[in-house]
Amino acid sequence: MLYPLALTPARRWLPPFLLGLMLAPSLQATTVVQAPVLADRQTLVKGNGAEPESLDPAQIRSGFPGEVVLVDLFEGLVSEDGQGKIVPAQAQRWETSEDGLVWRFFLRPQLKWSNGEPLVAQDFVYAWRRLLDPAQASPSAGLLLATGINNAQSIYAGALDLGALGVEAEGDQILKVTLERPVPYFLQLISQRPFVPVNGKAIAEFGKQWTQPGKLVSNGAYKLVNWVPNERIEAERNAQYWDDAHTRIQRVTYLPLASQHAERLRYEAGEIQLTNKVALEYYQKIKQETPERIWGLPLLGTYLYTFNLRRPELQDVRVRQALSMALDRHLLTEKVSGQGEQSAWSLLPAMPGYDELGSDWSMLDQPTRLAKATALLAAAGYNSAHPLKLTLTYNTSENHKKLALAVAAMWKPLGVAVELNNMEWNAYQVAKDSGDFMLARSFLFGDYVEPSSMLNSFRCQDPQNESGYCNPAFDTLLQQAADSLDGNARNGYYHQAERLLMEEMPAIPVYHYNQMRLVDPSLRGLPSRNLKGAIATKDLYFSQP
Repeated sequence: MLYPLALTPARRWLPPFLLGLMLAPSLQATTVVQAPVLADRQTLVKGNGAEPESLDPAQIRSGFPGEVVLVDLFEGLVSEDGQGKIVPAQAQRWETSEDGLVWRFFLRPQLKWSNGEPLVAQDFVYAWRRLLDPAQASPSAGLLLATGINNAQSIYAGALDLGALGVEAEGDQILKVTLERPVPYFLQLISQRPFVPVNGKAIAEFGKQWTQPGKLVSNGAYKLVNWVPNERIEAERNAQYWDDAHTRIQRVTYLPLASQHAERLRYEAGEIQLTNKVALEYYQKIKQETPERIWGLPLLGTYLYTFNLRRPELQDVRVRQALSMALDRHLLTEKVSGQGEQSAWSLLPAMPGYDELGSDWSMLDQPTRLAKATALLAAAGYNSAHPLKLTLTYNTSENHKKLALAVAAMWKPLGVAVELNNMEWNAYQVAKDSGDFMLARSFLFGDYVEPSSMLNSFRCQDPQNESGYCNPAFDTLLQQAADSLDGNARNGYYHQAERLLMEEMPAIPVYHYNQMRLVDPSLRGLPSRNLKGAIATKDLYFSQP
């Protein structure tokens, strides 16, 4: 039997946000909200950090430049609002079976693509099958595997055809999803960009060129109108969007500025109203003088350096542990990155329901850590007479360069010689994906607010596993967590898995991210609690001074 969510009896596997939906009071006090006084100009220019690698939802990853644009161009069944809560989007409502294995999503009536054609449930079926298709080689296929959708694992392994995926259209308005096991964070998973619908007709007609202006058919609040590579991407309001009446920003431009100095100059000139980052020295100045021009929130992510475990020099765990131990994270976050980041001694930051894993190393003073690191390297056969030589690859950014220089200086007392290798974004990403690096500046973001969203990237053969790390015991712990319906037991497995990673050190965590941006003080509607950091332009507007 299927129960509407508002009436479903509480089940112990259901996550808190579902229980909140089910227990919402039917009667609420009337609140009068005064409409904002809008400025005459409602156009937004954002710094995007780098050129998007793609605008194909099946080809982007969380935290990558393409995601910033896709948040505006496409919309899934559900979304996360500015407080990080799951809210209806293309689906007006949904139902789940008593055992949590069958979900039905009821689409809003008369949904349309940006070209005016009807958007139906089959468009989601097509998109989700395409996401899993081995021929697509999607870097986000692991997200769909994490949903527990029926037959997904077997299809990905090549044992079944795509048609066997547990997703089907029951007419134009209802999408039925069948799971192999209950997944407490299922709605959070499908709120991510890879789960949006895509237009099969446009893809069939234009092939790989379907994401170009004039060819891209989307369903979000904005539609693509211009893309000058390495210069700008422009989008304007999509009149076909179901909630266009409440969209206020008329046009949005994304600038792929890797240089924070160039971004700052354009911000000061009034050309940019929302930057991608803030340079350290400028952050300190503006925080003191005009703090209303700074906006920031914690992010569900960790800045790290990934080892290439295929390299013989890095296969000895003592080498990796020594390099991690020697980093003075307090100095790096206070003096180099310097924007309120939290030093990271473990891979995962704290998140609702999950405490950050501690480290014995963090309790030692820096001279003691340095002495222990020197001893570990010596035991591994490296010293001043036989120095360890490393190449550290990072993508173009003043902050990445400063951190890399500081890290190299911290390793110098160990007798480690570091060569820095700066690469533009796309070349850097190709190098990481192909394993053409020794040690790389990297990052770990959670696609959804749950430990598995970050830990899964270290599973054997995971599409996002950069290091080549593979430990069946680690994979088993994650599977045990996935199979557990008890939250405390599940977190216990996660802590064991994370502790194993910290012992074997396939990557060095440096700090947990904050996002800090320069903003036009009149820009309103920015998120207040969303750990994912997504900023939907449809929620923003400029107020009168």
